[in-house]
Amino acid sequence: MVHKVKAVVVRAKDAPVSVETILVPDPGPGEALVDVLTCGVCHTDLHYKLGGIGDEFPYLLGHEATGVVSAVGEGVTEVAVGDRVILNWRAVCGQCRACAKGQAQYCFNTANASQKMTLEDGTVLSPALGIGAFAEKTLVAAGQCTKVDEDADAAAVGLLGCGVMAGI
Repeated sequence: MVHKVKAVVVRAKDAPVSVETILVPDPGPGEALVDVLTCGVCHTDLHYKLGGIGDEFPYLLGHEATGVVSAVGEGVTEVAVGDRVILNWRAVCGQCRACAKGQAQYCFNTANASQKMTLEDGTVLSPALGIGAFAEKTLVAAGQCTKVDEDADAAAVGLLGCGVMAGI
């Protein structure tokens, strides 16, 4: 199944952002579909808009987010439907040399969702930091989801996914 949702997209370097309908597929193996609750506005999103990070336009902006897992793909054990999560820009593999040494921050094989989110005309979107959370739903690698207490303030814990981690 494909989900039609509203999202914030920038189509070209330094172009204005627009709210557009995008298509988000159901999760495949190792992926999670997340209903976005909150998403902070990070300076990194401005860098994407200005072309300072890459040139893989159009970009689906947003990455500092909290959401609820609405579906998981085959083999996903880290999270389950209904889990409140923050979204991380790095999903570590847990198996490479760095991860085996307990230094996951240096992981060589970080992951993002394999399937692509698209505009309605089929144009593939590049999700900011592999997340693209300025959307009603987003598709991520399940390892990009970290469970949090459902009573935690969604806006506050969303900052852990980028603002706090980037500062550390």
